Amino acid sequence: MRIETIELPESGYGDKTPALTAYLQDNIPAQAGRLRPAAIVCPGGGYHMCSPREGEPVALELASRGFQVFTLDYTVLDESDAASGRTLMPYPLYDLAHAVALVRDRAEAWSVDEDRIVLFGFSAGGHLCAAYSSLSRRRSFAWDLGLSCRDLSVSAQVLGYPVIDFSCGWPGDDVYERALCEPGELTAVQGMVDDDTPRTFIWHTAEDGFVPVINTLRYAEALAGAGVDFDCHIFHRGKHGLSLATDQTGVDDEHRDEHVAHWLDLAIEWLSRA
Repeated sequence: MRIETIELPESGYGDKTPALTAYLQDNIPAQAGRLRPAAIVCPGGGYHMCSPREGEPVALELASRGFQVFTLDYTVLDESDAASGRTLMPYPLYDLAHAVALVRDRAEAWSVDEDRIVLFGFSAGGHLCAAYSSLSRRRSFAWDLGLSCRDLSVSAQVLGYPVIDFSCGWPGDDVYERALCEPGELTAVQGMVDDDTPRTFIWHTAEDGFVPVINTLRYAEALAGAGVDFDCHIFHRGKHGLSLATDQTGVDDEHRDEHVAHWLDLAIEWLSRA
């Protein structure tokens, strides 16, 4: 496996340089020319940071399932810019757009199947993916970046305990919410769903006390209403931020759950049935 980190264009917000880390597998001689699905992983972290628990461990697990994997270290809140009244959005969305476009641009070199590019988003990273999956199909969004909608398109998204609607328990702080984005569609991304939304796998736990499960239920309802192919799993127990819910990501017993850990098997199986 080759691991490579590529700096993405500066966002113009804060002093962090967004970056994409690629986990690339070489084909064995008997499989020369094999194209693999790509997974672009957007960790959570409340838009305050990108959680390591939802980055490399997830990437390595997905690589073991045959993906070429890319973890996105996207732009997060900056105290100075927030104090000046600048909102974080749309800069993380631009980072994700540049990441998708880069994977498409290097698809041949990286043995990526351009028809199987999947977003994996957790918590705030799930919000980022859900918002992006709608915005990326708008010509105005692509044109602002000097790209085409094809450059930005993905085939599916897998969302784990995502933030969907800011009125549903997170962030729960008006000042923090205003620092993230202006009032509008990004505060309730279920309203951005339409029949062109990529097929979606979404999971949550009923006990999540940080990002309540109603977020997932509202998004699932919107997907159903638009006729989008989706799979939704609500696990009866488990706290927020479980990631893989295995020893690889569990910082304590509360972050390990053998039952919840089935989410990845279910997602991979569902992705294979396109």
